[in-house]
Amino acid sequence: MANTREIKGRIKGVEGTKKITKAMKLIAASKLKKAREMHEKTLPFFKHIREIMLDIMKCTPDMKLIYFDKREKKEHRRKGYLVISSDTGLNGGYNTNVIKEAVKVIDKENAVVFPIGNVIKNYMLKNGYNVDTNFINTRYTVTTIIAADIAKYMLKSFKEGTIDELYIVYTEMESVMHLVPNTIKLLPLDNKDFKIKESGMREVLDFEPSAEVVFERLTNQYLQGVLYGGMVESFVSEHFARMNAMDSATTNAEKLSKKLTLDYNRARQQAITNEISEIIGGAMNLK
Repeated sequence: MANTREIKGRIKGVEGTKKITKAMKLIAASKLKKAREMHEKTLPFFKHIREIMLDIMKCTPDMKLIYFDKREKKEHRRKGYLVISSDTGLNGGYNTNVIKEAVKVIDKENAVVFPIGNVIKNYMLKNGYNVDTNFINTRYTVTTIIAADIAKYMLKSFKEGTIDELYIVYTEMESVMHLVPNTIKLLPLDNKDFKIKESGMREVLDFEPSAEVVFERLTNQYLQGVLYGGMVESFVSEHFARMNAMDSATTNAEKLSKKLTLDYNRARQQAITNEISEIIGGAMNLK
């Protein structure tokens, strides 16, 4: 058994760690509350944009835009993947699960990765994936401005033919206790994704200056909304995972502290018993 000084030092270290994990849990809980508020504000905007796009597509089914171009006959098609992770660790299996999902869906030879978050960026570079090093977002920050910049960059890449398809890999919080990595397709747009139903009557709408110009502007807003929604979902999931991880770490620290305290008391009792035995032994020798 270790001596009392060693055990006391370990208890001090565990108590210090417990204070840190407890503080980190409170910080994560605070950020989680903020993230949920952001998420609730995002949903109505995204839903409204989607409804407007659906109305335009119903009224103008023959509309031709580059965003619907599937480029099926093109050789050497390249897919782009926006992958969202955190910038730091200490969040349980959050980053590991995102990486597993990304590795599963990405074709290493025919894809380019647009990383959002330093963890996924470093992993992809280390493992030889084709990473867009000129990508505008180096750190994971959730704002509508950054989402708009990313949407603009991705639309430009699609128009120029740098990528022929675009996907986003992010973490979705399906329930309070269930975080699920998810992959959804962003480009090209497909009527099936909007669940357009054919009907005998077609509503007539007037567009100014044209349906194509309006739809192109909405596509930018739509993509921005989806990206922002995915970033917020990931932000919520990250801090929920970190809060749980820090809660588990705090609980384990408390258990370890109690065990070390018992070991300390036993060691101290053993030391006292040994001292008494030595005193009695010395007294006996004097007789």
